[in-house]
Amino acid sequence: MTAVLVPTSSEAEWLAARRNGITASEIGIIMGLSPYSSPYKLFHQKTGDLPEEDDNISLAIGRHFEDFVADRFAERRPELYVHGDGRALWKRADRPWQMATPDRLVDEVWFEPDDSPALIHEERKTLAVLECKTDGGFDGWGEDGTDEIPVHYRCQVLWQMDVMGVQTGFVACLFMNRRQLRVYEITADGGTNADLAIMRAEAAQFLARIETGTPPDLDWRPATSETLKRLHPDVEDRDVIIPSTLGRRYRSACAALRKAENRRDLALNQIRARVGSGRRAVLPDGEVIARRDVYDLAEKQITRKASHVDRIVPVKPKEPKQ
Repeated sequence: MTAVLVPTSSEAEWLAARRNGITASEIGIIMGLSPYSSPYKLFHQKTGDLPEEDDNISLAIGRHFEDFVADRFAERRPELYVHGDGRALWKRADRPWQMATPDRLVDEVWFEPDDSPALIHEERKTLAVLECKTDGGFDGWGEDGTDEIPVHYRCQVLWQMDVMGVQTGFVACLFMNRRQLRVYEITADGGTNADLAIMRAEAAQFLARIETGTPPDLDWRPATSETLKRLHPDVEDRDVIIPSTLGRRYRSACAALRKAENRRDLALNQIRARVGSGRRAVLPDGEVIARRDVYDLAEKQITRKASHVDRIVPVKPKEPKQ
């Protein structure tokens, strides 16, 4: 392996060590691919302006099912040895700022002749990393056995593979809605190496920003909005001059949003009129555009008071296979 274990004796030391580098869970954020955070938020967490990520029920569910998912993977691949507890922090020996905390490590095992009375001895070599995930739907996920996973998870697994110096990364995901486990396998090749080169360059640039105290550019992400609110929680009764171009751009965007919402609502009503009592709105080629959901909240035990729901839900187009 190309990795070195980072010794930490407490949770505080573990968190402090992570702040000194870029971990696998952070590289997707730096690349602007994470649906949960943003480069701007991560910068202010790294500099100490914001606390570490607050715990939430989604993270708690993931931790709760991590052992279960790892055990199911081990049952499917009995020829491999799965070990670890998901807490060990590793860094690359030649790039100590590049860090990872794989959920599990996967070893290949074989036996060699031995001169001892046992005649043979066991040999092991770390073959892969394993990430254990849970998800409520299939968005971004391919079929079982493929390498099609959401792009931010792909960044995470490639980063772990690079830190640990292995050529394979497994992702085992428990889909809660179907109670189904799928296993995905990513193998290093020319494409993954090119992706990693870009990620390493972006990570190095991000660390340089921290050194100079230069935040990343603002973006549209909700995590950036949340960060700005937390950085400026109070209100002072004063005027602040902003550029005229910014003011005009904001007003223009608001007007465009209202027009876009009106066009969407018109199209929605036209679809509703054509669908009538049907379930799905489908193009002539069979592609599903929208789905009509009708139910009472009381039946779903969401509320004791009957509340009728009748909504048109857009269906995401299938992404073309690469």
